[in-house]
Amino acid sequence: MTDTTLRRWQDIAPADATKLDLSKDLTITAPLNEEGERCPWPWEPQLRASEPIGQFHCGYCGAMVLAGMPHIDYGDEPAEVKP
Repeated sequence: MTDTTLRRWQDIAPADATKLDLSKDLTITAPLNEEGERCPWPWEPQLRASEPIGQFHCGYCGAMVLAGMPHIDYGDEPAEVKP
C-alpha cells in the first residue's frame, strides 16, 4: 500500500528544498501563480526577509509576491463574484 499523503511546501525549510522542483514533484503541495501553474520553488520570497517588504515577481513562476512573506497561492483566491 502506498502513502498518498501530500507534504505541505510550507513545512519544508528553504535550506532543505534546494534540490526540489515542485513542478515535477507532485507529492508536495505548491502554490499556484495567477495562471494556475504550480510554482517550482516557492521559498524565494521567504529568503528575502532581510529586505524591505515589497512586491516583486517570483523568479520561478512570475507571480506577484511579497519579500519576506510566504509565497502567495492564487489558487486559494475566492471565485470572482459576478453581478
